[in-house]
Amino acid sequence: MDNIKFRKCTPNDVEKAVPLIFSSGPTAFSYVFQNDQNHATDFLKYAFQRKGGEFSFDNHYALMLEDELVGIGSIFSGKRANGFTPKDFLNIVSFYKHKSLPVLFKGFRTEQVIQLPKSDEICIAHLGIAKNYQGRGLGSQLITFLMKESNPTSPDEFVLDVSEENPKAQALYERLGFEVTKCEKSNLKNKYGHVANHFRMKYIGEN
Repeated sequence: MDNIKFRKCTPNDVEKAVPLIFSSGPTAFSYVFQNDQNHATDFLKYAFQRKGGEFSFDNHYALMLEDELVGIGSIFSGKRANGFTPKDFLNIVSFYKHKSLPVLFKGFRTEQVIQLPKSDEICIAHLGIAKNYQGRGLGSQLITFLMKESNPTSPDEFVLDVSEENPKAQALYERLGFEVTKCEKSNLKNKYGHVANHFRMKYIGEN
């Protein structure tokens, strides 16, 4: 498609971008961020509009098709990820206030399953394509763009995580040259959602 463009996200993208970020891991986001007062997307919208965190606008790229935002993705180094923790901590405390402690605890437990990249890794995350545009190869183009945009010193630095409940995404990543290197087991669950077992995948190159 010749009318595809990519750009950095802005705070004004919040209404289009956040549902796509949420779609990349709805049960895990719900497990961590949802409570009786707020849906997970309420917090994600709050965090998206503030700089510096894992869920911030400045950590995401938009895939534009005919000037409509139809895809989202993030790519970040292990070094950059080290700066997420204080920013996300402040966002959680600011948003949930006296109810922040359970959210922080669930977030910590989830990061034991869906782990941040190591210092020598570059992580691809929060990939989402609008439902009406799936099956057109946009996901592949988005991942290819993100990998080129990161300008790695070595292509084998790329990693990503995928839920074992999402075999279609895993198959896509395998076609693009990723392979499973380990599986992180999970028993994290509450009435709002759960964190499935996750595969860590590493880029080894397309066949």
